[in-house]
Amino acid sequence: MAKPLHLGFLYAPQSGHQTHDESFDPLNPIHLTSLARDLEGAGFAFLLVDDSVGHAAPARSEAFTTASFLATRTRHIGLIAAANTSYVEPYNVTRLAASLDHVTHGRAGWLVATGVADPAGANYGQAAFAPDLHYQRAEEILDIARRLWDSWEDDAFVRDKRSGVFVDGAKIHPIDYIGASFTVKGPLNVARPPQGQVIVAHRVVDRRSAEFAGRHADIAILGAATAGDIAALRANVIAAASGARREEQHVRLFAEIVPVIGPDHAAGAPGATSASFLSGTATKIVDEIEALTNAVTLDGLLVAPRVLRSGLDAFSRDVVPELVRRQRLLSANGSITLRERLNLSRPRNIFEHKAPQHASTAG
Repeated sequence: MAKPLHLGFLYAPQSGHQTHDESFDPLNPIHLTSLARDLEGAGFAFLLVDDSVGHAAPARSEAFTTASFLATRTRHIGLIAAANTSYVEPYNVTRLAASLDHVTHGRAGWLVATGVADPAGANYGQAAFAPDLHYQRAEEILDIARRLWDSWEDDAFVRDKRSGVFVDGAKIHPIDYIGASFTVKGPLNVARPPQGQVIVAHRVVDRRSAEFAGRHADIAILGAATAGDIAALRANVIAAASGARREEQHVRLFAEIVPVIGPDHAAGAPGATSASFLSGTATKIVDEIEALTNAVTLDGLLVAPRVLRSGLDAFSRDVVPELVRRQRLLSANGSITLRERLNLSRPRNIFEHKAPQHASTAG
């Protein structure tokens, strides 16, 4: 029997490829809450709140703010927020991600985007620069983030009322980072995230993004129109992971799909060709999902309907029950954190059981 799958959901009403019904308002907190809770009830592993800093219309809320709002209105679903490393400071984005992990009790993730896919230099007083430089900046920021998340050991908080000791200073570490673009002393002023390291996701659409995901991502989202192209991207991610001495089991591979269910499938494929387009009845769509996952070994699917909310409603009502009937949908199984749900191990703190040390890198 083929293995069951995790489901993620792409929330991207600001994109050119996802619209919303007139009855759904992306800035209405009641509508957002209902969407997240319905995804949770349908068994989705995570909601990915996408973002764009390069497009002025339509209006949208910032991803980490949106995810933090939904944290208190959901109980089990993971919340992954997008942030573009080409236009953020490492300390700030690391702090946002760690804070989200705390308020969700370990359900947070960060979709690392770059200015390659979402150019917005003019909004930040930056000149345009080459794609490789965007990825160099992303790698440096992620390196800093991982050090900062580890700058507090898990048991740094003593909270001993008798002795009056609140924290053990020997277990709080400056990172003293000096790199090509940033100098960051640390430590972070947020305790180590409940997951140890916040889940990192990255969209994979070409060899460059595949190499980045293979080296750094916990979730690689494969965006291609055909099973063959998805398989090629998957192979590139796994090769990059192997080159970075990462095991394949440390990367969860999701394919992005665009389902169009029922009569709406006559409308044809969307303009975007970066995801697999599945159309027809619920049975036909699940048949196509099974064909895709038989052709390409995957851990999950990122569901990206063209229309909110009707696309989600149709998928949850018609497709999810058929996936359950065929035993192709993974349940939460009592997991608490997003790492546990995805069966990813909790990373060891790089400073644990070591004497205080400087953690620097050459430029």
